[in-house]
Amino acid sequence: MWRLRNHEFSYLAISFLISFSLQLMGAYLILWFYSIGLSFVEIGLVTSIYMILTLLVDIPSSALADKYGRLKIFSMGILIYSMGLIGLSFSSSPFPVFLSYGIMGIGLGIYSNTLEAWIVDSLNSREKVAILFSRQQTVNGIAGFLGNALASVLVFLYHKLNFPILMSGFIMLSSIFIALFSRDNRGGKTTLPTLKIMKEGVKYVLSKRPLLALLVSSIFMVFPLVAWMQFVSPYVVNILGFPQRYWGFILSAYFLTVALGGYINEKLLKRVNYKLITIFSVFLLSLFVLVLSIDNLTLVLLLLFGLSLIYPIRSSNIISWENELISSNYRATTLSSISFIIRIMYVLVPPLIGYLIDAYGYSITYITAGIFSLIGVIPLVIAYESGK
Repeated sequence: MWRLRNHEFSYLAISFLISFSLQLMGAYLILWFYSIGLSFVEIGLVTSIYMILTLLVDIPSSALADKYGRLKIFSMGILIYSMGLIGLSFSSSPFPVFLSYGIMGIGLGIYSNTLEAWIVDSLNSREKVAILFSRQQTVNGIAGFLGNALASVLVFLYHKLNFPILMSGFIMLSSIFIALFSRDNRGGKTTLPTLKIMKEGVKYVLSKRPLLALLVSSIFMVFPLVAWMQFVSPYVVNILGFPQRYWGFILSAYFLTVALGGYINEKLLKRVNYKLITIFSVFLLSLFVLVLSIDNLTLVLLLLFGLSLIYPIRSSNIISWENELISSNYRATTLSSISFIIRIMYVLVPPLIGYLIDAYGYSITYITAGIFSLIGVIPLVIAYESGK
């Protein structure tokens, strides 16, 4: 059978299609949930169900990918995720939404990490992989910009908030054809040491005070990130009155701002210690989320630009800080454990944020999330002082 020989092209093309689909789907997703009558608690539960099912199948599916072929398992996951997306676009009440989003969670758990494992082993070159992952960020930025812009065009033309979701499902399906026509690979004999990974990783984190402080800070950061990223759309459109048909264009601009944040961070690193940049970026992010409580449309839109600028600065530097503190002998187990704990927080926090919005409104919610985030600055300062 004819095969695509350029692994870099296959990887970037698949990455573009997935990023494009996710941004096309996500631009109006929460607004659509809100329009069909889901409460904010139910919207939060949707995310929780999604994350729980992702966690349950993530590690077992990675083992299957190593045994039977990374692209084969990737294609299976994408197929399941796409079917969930298409079903989601036709849902009009809580139960079908929960079911479809659960299917998407299973699909994500199956395909996550398989594509990266495939390309790393296919290239077998640290230098090529580093360059490719850098190019991927550019490709994903372009895909995000185009996906959000197209979502706005579709809503503007067809006046249906679920239409971009339907289109997203079919576009994501197309990535399977690239995967199936690319040369697959697999790993060696695998086991499922999930409990061992968690035990060793948590033990290592607890033995390193600065690393534990970073984990505590990241746990507190889940609150503002969920309040901002997941629930801001109904706030801007339904509460503050921004025209929903133009919301996707605003998100496109925010996506470009994320890329700008990465560029600014690169320049800052030449002059300022990255740990201090991390502390200052978390403080600013917390402050901006806190000020989102002021229900002024112009102010909120400007703050969202600020958040989009600061978030990539915080994210890239916190990753660098964590990896500096982790010994190479424990890197995989420790990072897996940290990731698992943070994912659990993403199961618990969305329904809580949804409850706060339903019960007390957006202003109280953003004040609460901002305060939690400000508390998260304290462990960062402790980690910085411990490292001196």
